[in-house]
Amino acid sequence: MSQPMPPSTEDPQGRFGPAEEPADAVPAVRELLIRLRAAAEVARTPQGAAELLEAVAREMVGELGRYDRDTLATWREAARRQGEAGDPAAAIHLLEQVILDMAQALGAGDPETLTARLDLAAEVGRAGDAGGALRRLHDLLPALTAAVGADDARVLRARAQYAAHTAAVGDLGGSVHQLVQLVPQVQQALGEEHPLLGEARTALARAAQQLGRAPGAPPGLGWIEAVAIVHRLTVWDFDTDREALDCLSELERRTGLKGLADRIYGAPDHLTAEQVTTLALGRPTGPA
Repeated sequence: MSQPMPPSTEDPQGRFGPAEEPADAVPAVRELLIRLRAAAEVARTPQGAAELLEAVAREMVGELGRYDRDTLATWREAARRQGEAGDPAAAIHLLEQVILDMAQALGAGDPETLTARLDLAAEVGRAGDAGGALRRLHDLLPALTAAVGADDARVLRARAQYAAHTAAVGDLGGSVHQLVQLVPQVQQALGEEHPLLGEARTALARAAQQLGRAPGAPPGLGWIEAVAIVHRLTVWDFDTDREALDCLSELERRTGLKGLADRIYGAPDHLTAEQVTTLALGRPTGPA
């Protein structure tokens, strides 16, 4: 890793500004800036959110200081929004700079620094480098788990990303194994409504479907995998109707049941994925 930037320099894009730390900011100023940062949550587009966060971060540099925790967190969030807006290269560049400043100001083991490293791994993966993302997550997970605990949402998100990238590099069996272990933990730790549970189930459904078509794949379908496939069908995680029909056919083939479309799509909207799966399949289809 390159050495931290000298205190008096700017980052290559000129965003961070001078490093001189101002006198203690008036609490009301900090509160105002944090409220402005929160407004990014209701921005109409990720690009709009990124631009707002960058503007707030520049104000924070002047009012709170370059190395202030809130300033650094705002730059980190701005980078994440850049990635969501479709510019992972810019997000990666900014996060690399933010991580250097965080490590210098907060420490390499601070949860905020570790979270920025998690965001960086996500953007590396978004840019198409699944292997690079895997390496970063492999290095990050022990430290992140030690800092915040195994049930923390950030650790579970890192594990979900790791499993998804494992599938992307061709290890479908490894990905399915990881996700079958992860989904129940996410459900227990974060709850049925947490978006990460849906993301993990969707990733599991995709990997399980691909693995089921591979030569020599074991017959049958585990219950956790079946719930994941039903979830994918109910949230319509498909680009085309053909993909959805293929997914449904794979579920019917591996469970030995027919007519599942009517059972799944006829279920009441308020039912959970597990409840819809029980209604459609009638019983667990195999070991958890």
